[in-house]
Amino acid sequence: MHSQENFSRSVPSVLTLMMMVFFAVSPRFLLSPLLLRIATTFGVGYGRASAVFLTASFGFVTGLLTSGYIAHRLTHRFTIVFAIGLSGILLIALSMVRSFAAFHVVLFFCGWATGLYPGSGVTSVAAAVADRHRGKAMAIHESGPNIAFILAPVLSAAIAPTFGWHGVFVVFGVAAIVAAIVFLISGRGLAEPGQPPNFSNLRMFIHDRSFWVIVLLLAIAAVGAIGVYSVLPTFLIAEHGYSERFVNSYIGVSRVTGFVAILTAGVLADRIGFSAVIAVIIGVTGVMTILLGLTTGAPLLIAVFLQPMLVQSFFPVAINGLTLVVPPAARSLAVSLAIPLANLVGTGIAPRALGAAGSAGVFGLGFVIAGVLTVASLALLPLLRGGPLARRTEA
Repeated sequence: MHSQENFSRSVPSVLTLMMMVFFAVSPRFLLSPLLLRIATTFGVGYGRASAVFLTASFGFVTGLLTSGYIAHRLTHRFTIVFAIGLSGILLIALSMVRSFAAFHVVLFFCGWATGLYPGSGVTSVAAAVADRHRGKAMAIHESGPNIAFILAPVLSAAIAPTFGWHGVFVVFGVAAIVAAIVFLISGRGLAEPGQPPNFSNLRMFIHDRSFWVIVLLLAIAAVGAIGVYSVLPTFLIAEHGYSERFVNSYIGVSRVTGFVAILTAGVLADRIGFSAVIAVIIGVTGVMTILLGLTTGAPLLIAVFLQPMLVQSFFPVAINGLTLVVPPAARSLAVSLAIPLANLVGTGIAPRALGAAGSAGVFGLGFVIAGVLTVASLALLPLLRGGPLARRTEA
């Protein structure tokens, strides 16, 4: 399929995979706008309630680490169907639990199911297009999470006041099951087995400095994108007194700007190189995150609107970078190893730490520290010079 030079012929496959990654990330993105409602239902404070992000993150990482074995048995195509279909079923199950402990258990397995997707999804996208179009393809694919960033809070604001958080989970669960069936019927996805982790595959990139730099940058970007997003509604409602409906609608609308940034970054990365694009994304994201913790009123709302604009575009660029620094046979494994660290830090540890800061009365300070660390990560970029990614980009 790599010989296919006409990008337009690959677009249907990429768009179908974009739909699947939307449902792969939606379960975790729903936790943020519904956190206060979930906390109220189970009678816990939002500091304790923020532990659900860590549970979902551990489940997702477990799925990532076992996805190679599943894909080796089922092929990438059927792994995608299994992952999205099972996550839909478990979302419906989440709406029926009656204790906070049971919520954690079901959420862990829902996270595991969605964690099976990235390795097979990214590998399928990479196989669907020629090398010179991969940046654009990854950008389109990664628009799926951006759509989830928009729709999760907006639909929560529309559904939750009438049907509660339970109704939101049911709607998304049913939609995920339908999407899995449609994907199965369409015949999209790579019908080849995945590569289970083994030592010989690890040696392909274990000593590659560029690979580990990208992993660290992914972790930092995940803090700015998903970590901040996870607690931002709680911060704006509990600390600044905005209404739930306004906050979730506003945060959803603010993610619309990410579409332009994602597509622009994908094109620019193909033309001017990885490091230059990443430097702008990381720098602007860090400054906007700092402003979240220092401002109030109109300046705060401006920062909320601008903060996600560029950071969403980081992930397709970085994931495309991973496909360049490792051999084709190790792409699925590279994604399955790189994303766990980013996920644990950005969607598990960061929301828990920011939630704890909120419980301690220093919510704003948590955002400032996150922003400073993001800006400081720019020091990692010079380490990419001379690596496989740099050589490929210059060529």
